[in-house]
Amino acid sequence: MKIICLGDSLTFGNVGYSYIHFLDKKSNHQYVNKGKNGDTVSGMYSRLKKLINKSKYNSEIYILGIGTNDILLPYLRTVSLLWFLQMSLRCKLMKCIEDDEIFCQKYSRVLELFYRNNKQVIIFGMPFINLKDFPDGRLKKRNKLIKELAYKYHYPFIDIYKLQKENIGEKSCAYTWKYRLLIRFMDAILMTLFPFTKDYFAKIRGLSTTVDGVHFNSKSAKVLALEIEKYIIAK
Repeated sequence: MKIICLGDSLTFGNVGYSYIHFLDKKSNHQYVNKGKNGDTVSGMYSRLKKLINKSKYNSEIYILGIGTNDILLPYLRTVSLLWFLQMSLRCKLMKCIEDDEIFCQKYSRVLELFYRNNKQVIIFGMPFINLKDFPDGRLKKRNKLIKELAYKYHYPFIDIYKLQKENIGEKSCAYTWKYRLLIRFMDAILMTLFPFTKDYFAKIRGLSTTVDGVHFNSKSAKVLALEIEKYIIAK
């Protein structure tokens, strides 16, 4: 069975690990990675409209993880002047949704598109983000909104934030991207070319859930993969 995996960089997995890497490869399932770095809820809706009826991506089951960049990119504007200049433009281009009510409406529109096309969807929420002064309360609120929408459409919801906290634990110190704009580019290059370095970066930075404060280390990706497989087997 073909299973389409939709999302942002957490799904794509060039920086950090994608959960797809840890899904059971011995099964008869073919996992198609349609993650896109920097994608937002608005971007997901536009992409989904184009691919949902294409025979190449036709599937009964989709895995969806989206919404993190709608909070992350606006947050990065507050980190430093350089980040502000870069993220102000990127937020506009990616159509980041900063209002919670509008976010709920736009996310609901994505799920409605699946529902109208009789698709089964496994949804996972936003992860624990270990960045200094990150609006954790805002993230929790949006995860609650996503969970409520998932149940409204009778889709399973995986709370990866909760799983990370329960199974891996939270570091007391937070990472920062403030003076690391160049390092972020280097991360993308090095982790793409040399995937085996990902957990090394997590270790030297003292991070237990991510490689850079956001993207999954292998432990987080494995935890998510195990939960996803439970729902796939149930179907």
